Amino acid sequence: MSGLAALMLSFTGCSSYFDVDTNDILLDEDYVKESNELYSGYMGVASKMQALADQTVFLADLRTDLLEPTVNAPQDLWDLYNFNEKPGNSFANPRAYYDLIVNANAYLDKVIAYKAKNPTAIEEEHYRALISGTIRYKVWAYLTLGKLYGQVAYFDDPNLSLDKIGELPIISFDELIPQLIALMENGVEGINGTVETNWGNILFPGVAANEQDLVWNMICPSPSPLRMELYLWNREYRRVVDIGIQFIYDDGGGRYKIGNDDYNGEWIQFFTRNPVTKTRGLINIVPYDYERNQTNRLIRYFSNEAPSLYYLKPTEVIMQRYERQLRYDGHTRGDQYRGINYTYYFQNGEWVIRKFSRERESASEIHKNNVHIVIYRDSDVHFFMIEALNNLGKFAQAEAMLNDGIEQYLIRNVDNLEYPFDDEVMNSSLSRNWGIRRRVNLAPVFPEGLSKADIVTEADRQEYMAALDRLVVEEWLMESAGEGKGFPALVRFAKRWNDPAILADVVASKYPEGQKQQVREHMMNEQNWFVKYPLD
Repeated sequence: MSGLAALMLSFTGCSSYFDVDTNDILLDEDYVKESNELYSGYMGVASKMQALADQTVFLADLRTDLLEPTVNAPQDLWDLYNFNEKPGNSFANPRAYYDLIVNANAYLDKVIAYKAKNPTAIEEEHYRALISGTIRYKVWAYLTLGKLYGQVAYFDDPNLSLDKIGELPIISFDELIPQLIALMENGVEGINGTVETNWGNILFPGVAANEQDLVWNMICPSPSPLRMELYLWNREYRRVVDIGIQFIYDDGGGRYKIGNDDYNGEWIQFFTRNPVTKTRGLINIVPYDYERNQTNRLIRYFSNEAPSLYYLKPTEVIMQRYERQLRYDGHTRGDQYRGINYTYYFQNGEWVIRKFSRERESASEIHKNNVHIVIYRDSDVHFFMIEALNNLGKFAQAEAMLNDGIEQYLIRNVDNLEYPFDDEVMNSSLSRNWGIRRRVNLAPVFPEGLSKADIVTEADRQEYMAALDRLVVEEWLMESAGEGKGFPALVRFAKRWNDPAILADVVASKYPEGQKQQVREHMMNEQNWFVKYPLD
């Protein structure tokens, strides 16, 4: 049995890799002394995700129209809500993201040095997997920093400590993206960030796939979704679609299809059931294990059932958005499977976010929920493709994935199929796709007052494209509520169309009348979109 398998199988639970004590190990100059320490060090980098996953949700969704603080909330959350974060704000502090990056840099340096001195001590497949996975952790952390803070201190120095980051020069988010793409594509020492690894086969050799612990394949950001997001920010739309269509096709498998496997009320199970049972939709997650004292703050902050704290609640404006949705029958209103009783709920006389607590909701059980936080899932990849297709002018294809599915597109266009739905082999599998809205029993949506048939000039094309983008971001805000995905989409759309009102109107809508216009004016300045926090 390999060193990695021996190390991992000595653990007793799928989330127990986070039991590794990494407070000092990664910064010790000589910490890699034996090959097993390569693997514990990698798990140490992975463990840093637990400290920042829920912070990402709070920072991002307080910046959209989803959340507002309750009377119970600490001042730090109210300061974020009012765009008045101060030094010492525990939620605004980016330290956890940089902690991961510092450890990733140190790990890469030490592992490469160890391999050079001991070329046969670790199998090449494992070495490549460890290097590539660490690159992706670093890229994801930097990308998330850029999306939330608008600028970063970028460094590769393996000896830099957290206390020195404030002395580094700052680069903008726009400058960051090409660096991250280069890191993903070029990597280090000939190994890039695109190495696909089946950790199940490495950890459980000879064991059938249905008996392996599949969480191991879900803990690190996967190459394809991460690359798609990077290229989307870089406006390389064709590359987004080329990667995405292959990923969704999944070699003809049943994953990532947005099909009828998880339609209607089954949709909510992505956030409440054991993630291993939901690999059709879940791609990457940060797992937690209550029995091992591993918890995040989602339920504590969202629920008002003791012993939860109830710091954050859904806004009236987001609930109204769900309520005005038209169902697939064409006449009934209300987002039946993502709205009331699913995403939010009236409990103990207050509205609460319910998306993550439906399994155990009694006072004696609610805090025991093992709530995983999603890094990427099926809808993220579809939204990346929808956005890219729209900006390639592939309106019918984008609308198919947004609305009632590739299945219906293939039926309607049987004699006129166009990229990326023009491959007969892939189409036989892609036809399982029901579309984002149809999966939850909602009617199609199209740009109001516009028709694809009326597009003649480039101005017509741009007008339709911008209108469809607005529909896409509204859908993303509903589909991904509480997942930290809507705010980056708002930023990207506002930047693409050089129209800060796209973001400002959404954000300002949740504030009281006396504050609404002030917030809108504040958010019309791009510099105010992002969390402000000094690095020194």
